[in-house]
This record gives sequence, structure tokens and C-alpha cells, in this order.
Amino acid sequence: MSGKLLSTLVVLLAAFALCAGCGDGSSSSGDGGVDGGDADTDTDADTDSDSDADAGFNPDDPGIHLFVDLGSVYMMNTPIELSVAGFLPTAREDFDEDAADVIPFDTCVVDTGAAPVPECDGNEDCAPEQQCLPEYDDNGDPIPGSESCVTPRDTLDLGPFSIDGFETGAIQMAYNAGQSGAYTPDGAGDGTLPAGTLAFDTTYTISGDGGGVQGLGAFDGELYVAPKFELTSPPLVEMAMEGMYGIEASMSAELALEWSGANPDGDLTLTIAGGQSDGTSVVCRVADDGAFTIPADMMAQTGLGSMAFLNMLTIERRGTGTASGDGLTVGFIEAIQTTLINIIKVE
Repeated sequence: MSGKLLSTLVVLLAAFALCAGCGDGSSSSGDGGVDGGDADTDTDADTDSDSDADAGFNPDDPGIHLFVDLGSVYMMNTPIELSVAGFLPTAREDFDEDAADVIPFDTCVVDTGAAPVPECDGNEDCAPEQQCLPEYDDNGDPIPGSESCVTPRDTLDLGPFSIDGFETGAIQMAYNAGQSGAYTPDGAGDGTLPAGTLAFDTTYTISGDGGGVQGLGAFDGELYVAPKFELTSPPLVEMAMEGMYGIEASMSAELALEWSGANPDGDLTLTIAGGQSDGTSVVCRVADDGAFTIPADMMAQTGLGSMAFLNMLTIERRGTGTASGDGLTVGFIEAIQTTLINIIKVE
């Protein structure tokens, strides 16, 4: 799927959706069970990365990959709710381990934005069905050094399915050719939902009959959406741009954050990127317990500039769900709450 969907907000969610094949989902074995988190795979297969059986991948019968993303995005003082889903042929890379370093709880690090290191130099480094391809930036240009082995594949139309738990009741998700084959509510629109549709602190259920299309039988799943996140401190103040609001912060002092709708079993990722930075950002992984203070020595490295519109605090909460069904070999079932708030630099 192209990243050029109609709404910039939907890009944020749909990008996560199609990166469902980037190793974060978990696989099932013969019972068709799938865990969107870090579940065990019931397999005795050799763990060598060159093995076709690695992590349960079967090139002769790869099965179906389901992704479901329910999310809310708050940016430019506007809340947006979204629902995006879809089916793909399962690919070898869906089973890759995520090698990214995990930041310890309640810790901040400086991300220098170092250039990526390619995972392959050419197609000869990949499995027969894969190609050595780069990732692309928002302008559609390849990102040097981002090359990895990926399987070219298109989204599949495997019939509609239902997601229940919304404030308005169950929603039918259907194939939408106008959105490069992603599934959207009733197969229309761009994945955005009317305000107030998404229910928070709620467990959603997923169900479909599959109909035996391309080997997919009946399937079901569930996904918990945490309480609604809202930053309560520092308070929002009006920016120089009329009607726009942000928080005040200094590069010479700590930044104490508080929020409502905490989810003590989860965690948040906080990122501050300043308009005067050289690509460096400060990233924190924190317990979702309602409060965290970014230390002054970290704030000193945020590169906050005089134009608040270019200084951004991004707060991201993710939760994973499960899905299972005959022929379903990979599931990436995720709830995303993202809040983007401008920062007004003060001394």
C-alpha cells in the first residue's frame, strides 16, 4: 500500500498497518492461533534464519496475514479516530525478530538519527521470493541504507468482517480499492471515524467467516483499547498562531508531565524533537502510570527553537491483541493512541 493515502492522519495509522509485516506480529502454528504480542510459537523448527521453517514460515503454504489497527490521533488541537485493517499473503519477513534496542522503563535516551545500516546488498542476499528493497520517505524517495529483504505482495479481498465494541455498535470492515486495498468501515472513506465512535477502556471483538477464500476459514480475535489518554500538565497555552495551543518548556529545566487515563499495565513512548535540532531527538519509554519527568540534561538536548510550530512532543501508546482462525498464520492486531503537542520554548 502506498503511504500517499488521502488523509495525512490516516497515513500515520495505515503506515503502521502495512508495517504489520515488519516483525512485530506473532505467528501461529498448526492450531491457527495468533498473538499480536510477544507470544511463543508452537514449533520445533530450526531457528536458523536461512531455514524455510524458521519461526513457522512455510513457503509452500504461507497462509494469511491479518492486520487490524484501531486508533486515535490528537494533533493541531483536533482529535481524529481511525479504523484500518486488511489481509496480505503471509511472508517470510513477518516472522523476523525485531532487533531494535528496547529502552528501559522510565529512561530517556538521545536519538541522533544515525543513518540506517542496510540488511542486504542485493537480491542475492535474500530468499528466492524476496527482493532487497529500501524504505521510502514521505516524498516517495528511497532512504539510503534502509534496504532489507522483503516479499512484494498486494493486499487481498477476502470478504468483509466485523469489529464490535464501538460506541455505535459493530462496524463492518470491507476491502477498499480506493485505499490500495486496505479495509475501511463499509469499504468506504479513508479509515476515519465520526467523532465519538471509538470506545475507550473497552475490549473489542473481531469476527469473520473467511469463506474459504485462499484458504482462510472462520476467524476471531480481540483487542483491548486502553482508557482515553489526555495530557493534563503542563496546561495548554495559546501559541502566537491564533487558535493553536501548546505547552511551555525550557531547555534548561526538567519537564514534568502528567496525564489522565493511565494504563498501569502498559507503557508510553515520549519523543521531543525541536525545530533547531540536527535530526536529534530525545526518546523516553515510561510506565503508563500518569506521571513522568524528563530530566533537565535530556531537555538540554532537544533542540527547541523559537518557532513553536516546529517543536513537537509526541506521546504514543500501543496495545496488542490476538486473532486466530483456520489459515490465519500471522496477526498484527493493535490499538494506537498518539498525541502530538507543540512546545513553546521559554527560558
